[in-house]
Amino acid sequence: LSHSRRTSDRRVMTMSTMMLGAMMGLALAGVQGASVARVHVARVAPARACRRVSALSVMNAAPTRWPDIVRSYVTAKFASVDEDSSGEVDRDELAIMFKSLMPEASDSELKSSLDSFFSEFDADNSGDIDEGEFLVAVMSNKLINSNMRLKEQVYQDVLNTFSASGTKLLSADAFGALEAQLDWEGSNLPLELGKLAKSYAG
Repeated sequence: LSHSRRTSDRRVMTMSTMMLGAMMGLALAGVQGASVARVHVARVAPARACRRVSALSVMNAAPTRWPDIVRSYVTAKFASVDEDSSGEVDRDELAIMFKSLMPEASDSELKSSLDSFFSEFDADNSGDIDEGEFLVAVMSNKLINSNMRLKEQVYQDVLNTFSASGTKLLSADAFGALEAQLDWEGSNLPLELGKLAKSYAG
């Protein structure tokens, strides 16, 4: 009888241990599940990153970036040279522009410059320059003054055009953005452009 009772007690203890182990396992699973849930919630936050990306996209799309500035300049400059609004500029129209850009050049020097210009940039050999070809010429750094950086060339031509005719090739905002992007250290820009720039911005 004593042996049977001890055997029964062992079974009860074994069952109790199993039940306790099962309960601890469930509790542990619950804790782990909560941890997983917390980790999952912590990873939901990337919405803020999306908002930052969107904000950067808007900033990059602003018309004050250099590619947009130079494109606006080219469009306005081309329209000012295209006197008959044909959508193309011929040799005579370009000659007027070249004379304004190189006032001290002789007739032979102007002719040589025009010949070189058409040889290099009249891609379809039509004898006229369209806006796309004109853009390539500007971006080549050879249209205005090859001794200056392109941003300096555009800046100077915008101010010279404004001084000569009152025409603004860039909006005030675009001009201000261009001015802010200039690397003034080692710049070849004439100092007298400073006063003209104030008038332009005003």
